[in-house]
Amino acid sequence: MPELPEVEVIRRGLAPRLVGRRFLDIRAGDQPLRQQTPLPQLQAQLLGKRLTALKRKGKYLLFVLDDGATLLIHLGMSGRLLLGPHPGLEALPHVHLRFSFENGPELLFQDARRFGQVLVFPPGAAIPPLQQVGREPFSRAVTPAWLAEQARGRLRSLKSFLLDGRILAGLGNIYACEVMFAARLHPQTPVGRLAPADWQRVLKQTRRILRSAIRQGGTTVNDYLNSQGETGMFQWHLMVYGREGEPCRVCGIPIRRLRQAGRSTFFCPACQRAIQGETLGGAA
Repeated sequence: MPELPEVEVIRRGLAPRLVGRRFLDIRAGDQPLRQQTPLPQLQAQLLGKRLTALKRKGKYLLFVLDDGATLLIHLGMSGRLLLGPHPGLEALPHVHLRFSFENGPELLFQDARRFGQVLVFPPGAAIPPLQQVGREPFSRAVTPAWLAEQARGRLRSLKSFLLDGRILAGLGNIYACEVMFAARLHPQTPVGRLAPADWQRVLKQTRRILRSAIRQGGTTVNDYLNSQGETGMFQWHLMVYGREGEPCRVCGIPIRRLRQAGRSTFFCPACQRAIQGETLGGAA
């Protein structure tokens, strides 16, 4: 699933080409997305309207129109937003929506699994998906003390805490693994037992890694492409994610994988030690 860096890279690629232009046409494929405003309603609320801003909140893209309406897009597991026109786009499979803008640009939503979201909300309406989105990692309101307060008294694992989008917006499995490695913290560490210095490292490394991933165009592991159809480059800088059995780039000990809530977590057992006195099993 595209995470915060990938969505931000897409936003930065689309905004210069689309902001200020009007929606001229919308076409739909044979199958709608699992969460999609019906085509007639999309056409009624978007056609003729000018795009005034393209924002991001967590993993959501927000297309703000001149009348105050908002088009919300989430890429789901395998969604792509591709900008045309260029040869080959007409023949792409799994294209569910095509948005045409004045003076030429066309925006395609491609999603083989159809878990993406394309929803339009009228001016002034509440946007339910955003009500569960937590604070942006780059926000000044996110501090080590604030993170510690969210974790106070909790025994949930650090991995679970970082993936909770109601607390921090935009982090997924890839970057959570990388942050924990950089902060030298075991993924099963109970968050309520972390010290202030631990939270300082978590926040510092979260921001550093996300910024670096954005500069590198995101991480392409499976499906991700930017709006120009290009892969990211941050996958070449991953320290632990997807590297089970390979030597740690710091200490040389093989990277291990464990399952947490049905998802794989990659970590270095030497660089990311458990808290003294803890018994942390479950490695596989």
